Amino acid sequence: MKKLAVLALAGLILVSAALFFPSSLAAREANECFKGHQNCRENTFNLDAPWYKVMLILTVCDIALGKCALGL
Repeated sequence: MKKLAVLALAGLILVSAALFFPSSLAAREANECFKGHQNCRENTFNLDAPWYKVMLILTVCDIALGKCALGL
């Protein structure tokens, strides 16, 4: 019984690793999303704008990152 439980857990770990680890293409796309997000934040911090406009633009940057990461 213990061997069956160990084999079942090992099988679940292998299946979940195969399903949930990103492929190289998806990793490259995610990398582009994060590069774009970093550029957006850097450009926002370089603006000469009031704090509330900076916070609004940073929120837009975060929303754009979420859309890119989800592929919307």
